[in-house]
Amino acid sequence: MNDEQKNTLRDRILDRSVEVEIRIEQLREATLPISPDKGLGRLTRLEAIQDKSVNEAALERLRDESTRLHNALVNIMRPDFGNCQNCGQQIAMERLQALPASTLCMECAS
Repeated sequence: MNDEQKNTLRDRILDRSVEVEIRIEQLREATLPISPDKGLGRLTRLEAIQDKSVNEAALERLRDESTRLHNALVNIMRPDFGNCQNCGQQIAMERLQALPASTLCMECAS
């Protein structure tokens, strides 16, 4: 991977990191405890609790992605960045553009 590709990928990682952090902040608000006396309108308390659980799972996935993106940003200038951690082959640039925190090539990931 050349320096131009790494710079392009670094920009993609930074853009995705901003998107993830914005979404994390939104989900933090959606996962606040539900007050027992809060009027929920048509939404029943059980549905609100289920929605909160779904949002908590999404929040956890985004936190994991944020960590992976941070690690990718830290390691991007290493000579072996973009190589599969399993087989050592170069990860396709298309895969890295779509999933910038990827550490496995398509073959090893499947």
